[in-house]
Amino acid sequence: MLKRVGTFVFYKCLFRTKEYNKPDLSTGKYILCPNHTSDFDGPMFWSAHDNIRIMAKKECFSNPLLGAFLKKTNVVPVDRQSNPVKAISAAIRYLSQDEHSVFLMFPQGTISDINRNKLSRIKPGAFYIAERTNAKIVPVFIEQPRIFRRGRIVYGNPFTVEKDYDRDPLEGKYANYRRMWQEEIFHLEHEAVIIEDREVRTLKLKKKHQNNNE
Repeated sequence: MLKRVGTFVFYKCLFRTKEYNKPDLSTGKYILCPNHTSDFDGPMFWSAHDNIRIMAKKECFSNPLLGAFLKKTNVVPVDRQSNPVKAISAAIRYLSQDEHSVFLMFPQGTISDINRNKLSRIKPGAFYIAERTNAKIVPVFIEQPRIFRRGRIVYGNPFTVEKDYDRDPLEGKYANYRRMWQEEIFHLEHEAVIIEDREVRTLKLKKKHQNNNE
């Protein structure tokens, strides 16, 4: 019931989102890796997928009502100011529990403009977890949700992460996979334009997120 209400509210009423090239995620293990445009990204993907677990900053749990809702919807709290080992361990544990599971992670780490991100902004966590659990990475482009405006989500092809033997000494762990993901997001953004024959709306960031781009 909660899922049906969420899908109706987010997809039919508030944001009128259309999904394109959505892969069959009914079997296997996957980590959905979208660009991060707003606080609504998590709820959008939660309402669109069954059996999905999401990471969210721990501050979201400080509100008793919101915290109770997040716990009920399989959201994992993350302390971005401390060692992320606990969150990564929780993701590995979840993906290892079942041969069919879906996890949502934002490789950018926080809301920012993917078109202005250097490779150093892309975090290695999702790729490390994928390598440890044999889950496939699914790149996804999401157009920034705006209330009562039509939006697009475009899925890319899932890919496997192999052991990170070729670590780049300058760009860090999983540099090749991080670059691959970022380039695929650029490609999917372009594809979104072609699919509906209209430009992607200009990203609007709150002041606290405007300095996260580099």
